[in-house]
Amino acid sequence: MGHLRRPRSRAALLGRRRPLTAPASAGPLVRLLTDRFAGTVTDLWTDEDTVEVQVPGDQIVFTLRTLRDDPDFAFFFLADAAAVDYGVGNRFEVVYHLHSDRHPTWLRVRVRVNRENPVTPSVTSLWEGAMFHEREMYDMMGIVFEGNRDLRRIYMSPDYRSFPQRKDFLLPDDAADSPSAGNRPLERPETWDLTRLGDAAAHRDEPGGPL
Repeated sequence: MGHLRRPRSRAALLGRRRPLTAPASAGPLVRLLTDRFAGTVTDLWTDEDTVEVQVPGDQIVFTLRTLRDDPDFAFFFLADAAAVDYGVGNRFEVVYHLHSDRHPTWLRVRVRVNRENPVTPSVTSLWEGAMFHEREMYDMMGIVFEGNRDLRRIYMSPDYRSFPQRKDFLLPDDAADSPSAGNRPLERPETWDLTRLGDAAAHRDEPGGPL
């Protein structure tokens, strides 16, 4: 476990004076990961209740399937999946959080996604519930999940052509890139009629007014 790392600043804030090694509760999972996925998982990191690894994009489905089905791991529950943007000129990442009743620590699995060609395999064949996580990442970040049978926008209008959670997203320029100018009037402040808020508050105070 010589490559094991933990952030020094975080350790100092919590008053830890012991060497920065894997917490005792994470030790068995760390050993399993390094034994079973030698050469595949990298950047292994631990905290008190989480173990984190990075996996190559072409190995993500195989790795997650093993983590789910192998009884020594038994990470049957995909708690959530989310995307991270490291900024203009840098990569995206998709991050999966897994839970197992065999291990006292959460497992966070990260996979890098090329910003210029943001494509990564879908994991809906493993967890049907990942459908909505992947649709959200597609809608907000523009990441395409190959194999997702229903990959379409989940928040924005179908003709919307920008990705609001990317760090290079600019408003109103990106919103105006869509024929419908985004979801009106939420993203077009010049269309907001703020007098309606005052009128609604006044009527609420009247006898028999709306609650």
